[in-house]
Amino acid sequence: MDDKPDPGPLSESSELFSFGVIADIQYADLEDGYNFQGSRRRYYRHSLLHLQGAIEHWNKESSPPCCVLQLGDIIDGYNAQYKASEKSLELVLNTFQMLKVPVHHTWGNHEFYNFSRDYLTNSKLNTRFLEDQIAHRPETMPSESYYAYHFVPFPKFRFILLDAYDMSVLGVDQSSPKFQQCLKILREHNPNTELNSPQGLSEPQFVQFNGGFSQEQLNWLNEVLTFSDRNQEKVVIAIFPFTPRPLTVCAWPGITETPWQSFGLTSVWCVSSPVTRMMVATLRIPLVCTTST
Repeated sequence: MDDKPDPGPLSESSELFSFGVIADIQYADLEDGYNFQGSRRRYYRHSLLHLQGAIEHWNKESSPPCCVLQLGDIIDGYNAQYKASEKSLELVLNTFQMLKVPVHHTWGNHEFYNFSRDYLTNSKLNTRFLEDQIAHRPETMPSESYYAYHFVPFPKFRFILLDAYDMSVLGVDQSSPKFQQCLKILREHNPNTELNSPQGLSEPQFVQFNGGFSQEQLNWLNEVLTFSDRNQEKVVIAIFPFTPRPLTVCAWPGITETPWQSFGLTSVWCVSSPVTRMMVATLRIPLVCTTST
């Protein structure tokens, strides 16, 4: 029998908290261009102005957000071609320093076009120092083999950052067992010579610019969600990339489903990055106690 505490009657408070969301900055010191399909204009240099505007807005709010989630693709992959990756990243991170609240970074495919996983782990894009630990629950401590963590910005709300490139051919040494394992998965589902092409695929998410979750990370997620469920916490999951449209923008194991559907939580939100545009938002959430089923 489950040892969940008695949730008592439902109650609602007028108390609010907010957090900021920004995605796909994709900065590069370049003239405007187009996306990979040539269907959408990209404003590489001007994206920094949008970031500055978002930061000014958040800093001026009468009730500032508790934190900001940066959902990946902070600089564009073109920086690697022009050997400007470190310079561009430094410029964007220096802009973020104007923000008066903590920033939590996730990693997208453009991070791995510019840097190796080892580089990112030792960079300022690794914000695991902001994680919270659950006392006497070692199973809720993430492994060093993937980039994920959780934190509580407001009572009864737990935020979880996931590593959608935990299993990927991007950012890892081609001689490593992990690269070979991921390449094997890709080729089993994608026979195209160009592995970034979904042409003819019944599972079009199996392209090189996507990634997936190891079973180890999913087991860890299960432990954190189980703890949150039993303690009547609401959960916000920040992840890149996990949007059902287009179908190519999905993590390998999930297809268009979320991997936590079976956990029975009634209060899980997913904050993910639509990779076709830049997104800036401030989300305000009412404090509502809910029961689990």
